[in-house]
Amino acid sequence: MGKRGEKAWRVSAPRWRGFRTAGLPLLVAAVTLTLPSVGLAQARVGAWVDAVIAVQEPSDAAAVSRLEANDFQAWFSATSNPDLRDRVARNPALTSVVSFGLQSELTFNPVGPVFGGTNRLNPFASPKIREAMNWLIDRRFIAQEIMRGMATPRYLPIDGAFPDYARLADAARKLEIQYAPNPDRARAIISEEMGKLGATLVGGKWQFRGQPVTLTFLIRTEDERKLIGEYIAGLLENLGFAVERRLGSSAELSPIWSRADPARGQWHLYTGGWQIVVIVRDESGNFDFFFTPRGLTGPLWQAYKPSPEFDHVSDQLARSDYTTIAERNRLFTRALELAMQDSARIWLVDRTSIWPRRAEVKVVADLAGGISGSLLCKHAPRAVEPGRRLELHL
Repeated sequence: MGKRGEKAWRVSAPRWRGFRTAGLPLLVAAVTLTLPSVGLAQARVGAWVDAVIAVQEPSDAAAVSRLEANDFQAWFSATSNPDLRDRVARNPALTSVVSFGLQSELTFNPVGPVFGGTNRLNPFASPKIREAMNWLIDRRFIAQEIMRGMATPRYLPIDGAFPDYARLADAARKLEIQYAPNPDRARAIISEEMGKLGATLVGGKWQFRGQPVTLTFLIRTEDERKLIGEYIAGLLENLGFAVERRLGSSAELSPIWSRADPARGQWHLYTGGWQIVVIVRDESGNFDFFFTPRGLTGPLWQAYKPSPEFDHVSDQLARSDYTTIAERNRLFTRALELAMQDSARIWLVDRTSIWPRRAEVKVVADLAGGISGSLLCKHAPRAVEPGRRLELHL
């Protein structure tokens, strides 16, 4: 999904990860490149390798084991597992590159407050409850304990390592302080808003029209988002919600959160993830993309209802409808504030990831997109010696 001008090419983690997990039956996409006949004195031309074979490998632990066994030569996916990072670093036969463009977030279903044709309440139809989730979740705990240092806390819809954060550091830091963990405040706001929605707290458990308020939580299982999901589910249970954990891969969960009508009430929240494939100088289109129906044509995006002010400011920034840097900074600062108040999705961490491969293989990588995200990755894989087969696992 492209953004105009200098906006990033942005790939949803459910989609790019889905390439290696969604129903491509043991994808063996072999492309054999025919080289012209050459004389002994003529330099080799054409492709460096004779064939590139791509095969699915959804498990990062299995991928590293197979790299160690030279079962394949490169894994075109990333891992943020610190144990695997250390294992790759200790093995002289392996190497890796580091990227910073992967992000984990929490996506909410905004439809409601009651799903049509049901008696099921959706608390996250309330912007106040979505906003309060920022105070409930301890992002530093996620970064340090769950991700074990392979991530940094993220509060805002802009990357902390990219230029716009540096330009607006004062405003960004104020918001990060404002939304620092405060579980008591979160509980108070959520309790007040639940009462306004018609729910009652009975014996410490929320009920609506005589039934428990049960949240269906879609939790990805391929990476650390499983542990993140379990952590957040526990926080919600402590507030009195019943939580139905629905675990699954991208292929299993994407049809529910991304392609189905959210008004059907199949889910309440989802452990999302995104990859930015280039370092982005201008992230002003993020608000329009992530919070308004203009972002994507799918049913979830069409259910977004930003406030009139947020919608207008997002549209202005997306169209670069300003004449000075000062005006842009003013619009951008206000958009950051309104994004936190809307919180149709909330960011959790920016991930530090490694992309492992055999040491004899050279690839092009990007500091944001890693190997598979690099726009040159498919053009530049090289082995130490020409004329061999290169096997990649995705």
